[in-house]
Amino acid sequence: MKKIALICFLFFFVLFTGGYCDVSSETSFDKLQEKIQSLGLSDLNVDLNLKIPVPANSSGEAVELWATAITHAQPCPTIVISTPYRREVMMMLYLGLVTKGYNLVGVDIRGTGSSNGEWESFGPSEHYDNAWIIDNFIPSMPSCDGRVGMIGPSYMAISQLLAAGQIQTDENGEPIHLKALFPLVSKSDAYKDIVMHGGSVNAEFIPLWLGLVDILSVFPPLLYLGENGINLDDIQKASQIWEEHLGQLDVPIHWVMDIANAEKTDFYETKSAMIYWPKDHPQGWDFPAFPEFNNDLYNSPLGKKQISEKLPVFMTGGWFDIFTRGTINNYMHGLKNHSISDKALVMGPWYHLGGSLGLGVNSIMDMSLPARWFDWKIKGKNDPFMEEFSVLSYVLGKEKWKALKNWPPSEEITENKTFYLSKRKASFIFGDWFSASNYSRNYKMKESLNWTDTTWLLSNPLIEHSPLDLKGLISRSSSRWLMGLPALVSQASKLVLNLDIDFLMPWEDERIDEDGVLTFTTEPLDEDIEVAGPFKLSFYAKTDFKRPLSSLAVSAVLKDIKNALGYDANLLFDSMDRKDVQWIAEINDVQPDGRARNITSGWLTASHRPYDPNNVFEIAPGYDPADPFYDYADKNPNMIEENKVYKYSMEIWPTHAVFKKGHRIRLSISNSDFPHLLPILHPSESRIVIDSNRSAKLEFTKVKNERQGELWNWVDDASAYLMEHSN
Repeated sequence: MKKIALICFLFFFVLFTGGYCDVSSETSFDKLQEKIQSLGLSDLNVDLNLKIPVPANSSGEAVELWATAITHAQPCPTIVISTPYRREVMMMLYLGLVTKGYNLVGVDIRGTGSSNGEWESFGPSEHYDNAWIIDNFIPSMPSCDGRVGMIGPSYMAISQLLAAGQIQTDENGEPIHLKALFPLVSKSDAYKDIVMHGGSVNAEFIPLWLGLVDILSVFPPLLYLGENGINLDDIQKASQIWEEHLGQLDVPIHWVMDIANAEKTDFYETKSAMIYWPKDHPQGWDFPAFPEFNNDLYNSPLGKKQISEKLPVFMTGGWFDIFTRGTINNYMHGLKNHSISDKALVMGPWYHLGGSLGLGVNSIMDMSLPARWFDWKIKGKNDPFMEEFSVLSYVLGKEKWKALKNWPPSEEITENKTFYLSKRKASFIFGDWFSASNYSRNYKMKESLNWTDTTWLLSNPLIEHSPLDLKGLISRSSSRWLMGLPALVSQASKLVLNLDIDFLMPWEDERIDEDGVLTFTTEPLDEDIEVAGPFKLSFYAKTDFKRPLSSLAVSAVLKDIKNALGYDANLLFDSMDRKDVQWIAEINDVQPDGRARNITSGWLTASHRPYDPNNVFEIAPGYDPADPFYDYADKNPNMIEENKVYKYSMEIWPTHAVFKKGHRIRLSISNSDFPHLLPILHPSESRIVIDSNRSAKLEFTKVKNERQGELWNWVDDASAYLMEHSN
């Protein structure tokens, strides 16, 4: 068994290190050192397996975490990467920081890699583990000068924000050791941002992600190479840890099967960065299961501390990322009290993988930008930047970068805009097959309505949901929730060949996916319209659950499957077996030839609509779809009744885009988004009710093309701008 484990590890390690070391003997560390020295880094030392004993706390047992440390001979600041994706893999992304005068320490999160304990996936123990490492272990290293930074994308970005909520600060609120963060593509709300979109299960990304973590757990721990070279004791310890990891492979399955996880509970909130935002939840955060951290360094009940406003944070995100909403909310709300010089945001035209790398922006990819931020904020180098314009945003449609004072753009250059949904048919687009194919379901969207748009003589727009005709596969949605893997083809073409082949990609034209669903389309625009922020869609609708025999058959089949698996209640099967409606809204940019490019989307399940508890047919008083703290309906779902009219209000995720003159804006409404969302298998028909008393409307923020140079500027080259401009 041990020989097999060692062989597996050798293959894995050599594969991902490009043969940087020969791990076939106890001289592997020397050879690794020789390789580093050959790169002109002769002052470095490498601890391949560095033990970090973390004491027990009220959230978890004491654990031994394992790290790899690349350190300089002279004490200097240390950058930490905390990851469940194997430190030996993820550290390679950030080796460039070592050449810029920083130590680099990669840590396996508890229950992953070489670390023992139970993997909690963002659970409270991880918050405390990382804070303890930052405040206690790293400063005790002779190679560290006491100053610490953190960097990394996705999980590693979220870990930074969770640790930041627990680190030590002095009497002035200044972090004692943690001096700067660089999180790329982060979420803020575990429930709304990633697991349950509008109350429906994210069936595309979540299984893919959990499967990735499980696959990485199957590989043997790096600890097989020993703390100081290969030895029997470390091999035995590594084998025990590996056995623990293999024994936990079914834990994520229980998470996704637990019916209790259909609603927003402490399970999600304790994994969310928003519990450390300076603006507390209106009802406060209360987690009695997690009392004060049992350690002399801390006295912090979970959710009672905040991210220090004196901790500099540079965030990046993508407009097609899985965490678009999370990144924007972390910046707007998590850094609300930060000075403008201690926060920065770059939003690119990225999916999740592209955003994790800062794809196409060389200063992010080669570590020049993180190093510049750390040099300023950690080393104290006098090199202020991103102060005058703290946000750099890629404007879709314009295909150009824009520097802004802040996000959202200043109210001085914005105005509220509304389009209304009509019962009249949209006009044809010459040469566009979709205009003919979807004519009966393609309606107008207008800035103002007259009586013909709402007259009772015209029937209310009808949308039919059939579980045999699911929407979403041939669309940007499918690529987005696969983290942009399919889109790497076209993105690589732009980067390597300078060739734009987006028009050949199926996810760059939504018409096939839109065919057969409700669409509302404007006339050609008289001027460019720049949109910045989220959209809000409000409408009234009633639903008829047709074909009762089909519904009975669906329920019977799913019940048999649950019985066969030994489940009484089950998140996955019960989510599909309900008389409910998934509302999926997409905002598309329709070009003059008819091609429809998705810009952003939103999701809402009828039972999770933001209803008024005193009148379930209406919206909660004062409800704002952009309010990240609203969670009543997610904690208290309310099923709709057949053929009753309910009011809906949907959050459509934020974007930054220009709809050009001559283009059209289209709103697409469907009842499925598969494979992104686990579908509802009961057929239904829903009507959008539009009359003189009940309107349907799309609201957004329009940016005015005024005060250039004062409140905003166009940027031709993002890489050059980020490295060359100063304030």
